[in-house]
Amino acid sequence: MEIVLFAVVVVALGAFIYYNRSSKSLDVNNDGKVDAADAKAAVQNVVEGVKASADVNKDGKVDAADVAVVKEKAKAVAKKTTAKVKETAKKAAPRGRKPQAK
Repeated sequence: MEIVLFAVVVVALGAFIYYNRSSKSLDVNNDGKVDAADAKAAVQNVVEGVKASADVNKDGKVDAADVAVVKEKAKAVAKKTTAKVKETAKKAAPRGRKPQAK
C-alpha cells in the first residue's frame, strides 16, 4: 500500500513540475508574490495539461472515443512487436528445426 501511495505522489509531483516548467520561480501567476493563488494556478496548469494529453483525438473532450484511439494504437504496436519477435525467433532457431515451446 505504501508503494502505491509513493508512486502516486511521485507521478503527481512529476506532473506538477512538468506542466509548470515554464515558471522559473514559485510565483506561477506572475503577480509578484507567492501565495495560495499560485498553488491554485499551478494545479490548474496540471489539470489542463493532463486533459490535453488525454484528449488524443483532439475533439475537446476526454471520452470513450479517446480510449478507442489509444486501444487501436496499442493494438497496432502489439501486432508490429509480435511480428518482430517471430522474425527474431525464426532467425535465432537452428536451421532445419523449429524452436520448441516450453
